[in-house]
Amino acid sequence: MRRILSLWLPQLPLDRRVRLGDSRNEGPFAIISEAKNAWRVTHLNAHARKAGVREGLSLPDARAICPDLLTEQTDTMREAGLLRALSRWADRLSPRVAIDPPDGLLLDIIGCAHLFGGEGAMGDHVRALLSDMNIYARIGIADTKIAARCLARYGENSVAIAPAGKTGDALRTLPIEGLGIDHKIGSELSRAGFRVIGQLYNVKSSELARRFGLELTKALSAAVGVTPDLIPPTAADPVYAARITLPEPIGLLSDIEAALNRLAESVCGRLKKDQKGARRFVLTMRCVDSGDRITSIGFAVPCFETGPVLQQFRHPLSMLKIEYGADWLRLIAEHIEPIRPRQVNFNDSSQEADARARLISTLGNRIGFDHITQFVANDSHLPEREFGSVEAADNKFDRPWKYAPARRPLRLYKIPERLVSLKPGRPPRQFEWRRNAYEIKSVKGPTRITAEWWRDSDQRTRDYWTVETKNGPRFWLLTYPGDKNGKWFVAGRFP
Repeated sequence: MRRILSLWLPQLPLDRRVRLGDSRNEGPFAIISEAKNAWRVTHLNAHARKAGVREGLSLPDARAICPDLLTEQTDTMREAGLLRALSRWADRLSPRVAIDPPDGLLLDIIGCAHLFGGEGAMGDHVRALLSDMNIYARIGIADTKIAARCLARYGENSVAIAPAGKTGDALRTLPIEGLGIDHKIGSELSRAGFRVIGQLYNVKSSELARRFGLELTKALSAAVGVTPDLIPPTAADPVYAARITLPEPIGLLSDIEAALNRLAESVCGRLKKDQKGARRFVLTMRCVDSGDRITSIGFAVPCFETGPVLQQFRHPLSMLKIEYGADWLRLIAEHIEPIRPRQVNFNDSSQEADARARLISTLGNRIGFDHITQFVANDSHLPEREFGSVEAADNKFDRPWKYAPARRPLRLYKIPERLVSLKPGRPPRQFEWRRNAYEIKSVKGPTRITAEWWRDSDQRTRDYWTVETKNGPRFWLLTYPGDKNGKWFVAGRFP
């Protein structure tokens, strides 16, 4: 007989609000996701539930019930990553752990509960550990997976336990939704007068299957243990690491590089075999006199080759001072990503991309990747919003540039700087800017640009003028049509 522990994390997508103590969490709040061609509520806090909002409601219906409801779209990738991290954390509780998406874990605790003082004590221990991480959890323990899930979600206590061999009695008063059946079948059962699981015990399986389908009878049989309810364990994420223990400490740079070369060949060989690359490599050296020395390098693109790893490690290793040597080294690859195959072409674009990635990696390991930025195109007609700045190592923002309808200055001031008019005109024939006086030689313009009406920003229309001064510099001047004060600004400067 098995004993299954279902760990339900009802506020897993809400951890951003719960853990950070957002003030908006004091009111109704819900997580929404797109399902069945509509935005629907998937998770909600106690305030929203008290107001009448329920899971599965469409966003318009939820807003009709609770006009003050605040919502946020679900972050599927982030939540899946957190759930996988929790599954690895749960290895300390049981050797068999499975993910129960989207917000739960399943543990086979047969032979494990006595180590914690019994099933009840184990449940309390698990909730206490998660509480230390600011994660709220409910636990159900039963002979079957469906029964444990049902107890975790609908049990009276935070740790609900069905005694061994009495699963059917423990489920008797719980709602039918706990069987995990389709919402449509649940609605049909509700219209037929069935509210709790115990009411189904008195009806023949053939009658239930004929009227409501085989899904209901299969779920009921699996819940009470008549049919098998298997739990496939979740495979742990592979760890790409290698270590070496030396009989004698080494301290020369050439010896350390030779040991690192052996480690890199092992790690990169496994990465290449699995068609994956790493964005970060961490080398730990256990020194005889000073303990562990940790050195890390990063890459602009996923790397699985030994040569670039050794090249990037060469500079930080040369800066280390190891007096008595190191006798233990470990190299681990982190931030694993799949390698995307590239189309072979006859031009130099791929070589240029590789050279750019090597340059970003080298500079990033010297001064930090957050200090290396690049300009990206934005979909806007306003000069100050036509571009943005992101980290050069982030490839998610590579968007093709669109040529502006008119020539833009090389240096653009996002906040235009006020100038002082010395000789009036449109634009001023002579002006002072940054304590220097300029006299206009030629003028071209104006170029009129309207504001973006859908944004809560300055809605004034602008006129831009390209002027060339007798002093040499060429400026991009800005004014607002209809401005009674006739203010002029320097918006940019041409080369």
